Amino acid sequence: MNLRAISKNIGLALLVDAGFMFLSVIVAMLYHFDSSFTPLLIGATLTLLVGVLPIIFVGKGQNRITTREGFFILFFAWLLSCVFGLLPYALWGGPFSLENAWFESVSGFTATGATILSDIESLPHGLLFWRSSTHFIGGLGVVVFMMMILPSTGTVKLKMRRIEVSDMSAGDYNFRSNKIVRVVLTVYISMMVVCALLFMAAGLSVFDAVTHAFSVVATGGFSPKNASIGTYGSHWVELIAMVFMLASSLHYGLLYSSITGCNLNVLRNPISRFFFSTIGIGIVLMTASLLLTRTITNPFEAVWQSAFNVVSIGTSTGLATVDTSIWPAFCILLLLYFSIQCGCSGSTTGGLKADRIWVLTRAVRAQVVRTIHPNAVIRVKSGSNVIDSEQVNSIAMYALLYVAILFIGAVIYAACGMTLVDAFTGSCAMVGNVGPAFGSIGSMSNYGAVPILAKVIMGLEMIIGRLGLYAAFAMFALKKA
Repeated sequence: MNLRAISKNIGLALLVDAGFMFLSVIVAMLYHFDSSFTPLLIGATLTLLVGVLPIIFVGKGQNRITTREGFFILFFAWLLSCVFGLLPYALWGGPFSLENAWFESVSGFTATGATILSDIESLPHGLLFWRSSTHFIGGLGVVVFMMMILPSTGTVKLKMRRIEVSDMSAGDYNFRSNKIVRVVLTVYISMMVVCALLFMAAGLSVFDAVTHAFSVVATGGFSPKNASIGTYGSHWVELIAMVFMLASSLHYGLLYSSITGCNLNVLRNPISRFFFSTIGIGIVLMTASLLLTRTITNPFEAVWQSAFNVVSIGTSTGLATVDTSIWPAFCILLLLYFSIQCGCSGSTTGGLKADRIWVLTRAVRAQVVRTIHPNAVIRVKSGSNVIDSEQVNSIAMYALLYVAILFIGAVIYAACGMTLVDAFTGSCAMVGNVGPAFGSIGSMSNYGAVPILAKVIMGLEMIIGRLGLYAAFAMFALKKA
């Protein structure tokens, strides 16, 4: 193992974290040196020192790394970011015991958005800004930031990039592997700025606009308000959030090519059309259920609440306007499906991804046709691209592993004393990086009462879900590459 290269590259990731911690220190200063100033300053200083030490003292060494070493960098960059990210919470104290600080930190960096807090607004502004900043960092991943200056070249860099930025729903465009990182960051930051400006135009303060933009574009879910985005009671604010949640759920390269090429690649792409179709069908079905059960009697309100919550869960964001845990069972099952599917690959969303669901449905259809017509040659295609059987099998195995981890997580949480609903939906929310579940950990509740061991395991499940299952386990499977 090339420990020099590994430690230096993990150090670079920690420097990104330290930079945003120092930015949060400045926010604490602007708000009259609030109570988060000292914890943030200590946390930022420690993170900076640990991040810079290997860069200064390890030496140059050999910069080229193997595939296994690349996966080590990926996994431990995330893990250590979460560990050092909990320092400001733990040092500030209050509700942040060590396990609660761990949970909140992991939830932020993985853009999950689940929280242990019952009174979010009691936190000082500096800590709230750091909490939202972890979404900004984690939305596209510490590794994407690190890739801009990663010294390694060749296949390892390409493999690490593809873990964060998949090409499945890319569409008909081509970028060099180095350019794709700049493309993704350009789209990400541009959407963040435009979203914040629109929130301000809709009446939010600068602080609320920026922190909510971090949450929406990263499809995270953290809000500085107890009632989430429902605090404002504004359809304009919710509409802006919905538009950017949907945009952030599409492949960023596809968005870039559509905007710069002034074309409709997004609407022509079969994966995007499938994603939008499922969202639309979900809204129609949920609206009908809410009206027929008289859960909501106003037709416009039923459509609006259905649209917002389907989009919020279906993009793995998890912002809330109402308590969906008290909705009819049919609505809850629909939302559970969307918490598993989520958005497209190459976006900031979690979940199994619409791409894989689309490929699996096409593969099942092809298999049924082969059963009826054994001699027929049926191929699974994405646009003009044929998806070979090896890739279909890989996607099927991924889906199987996803369900297995979801089930294992649910069993562990049930063993820890959680109810069946809490355990199963909580595991769905964790591995899918969705945030809110149902039952006592629903959209208007929190994870504060979850057993300590369950919180620790939930943190690991969030990291596994965010990295992608193959990437999370690859370093243990690979010997040398």
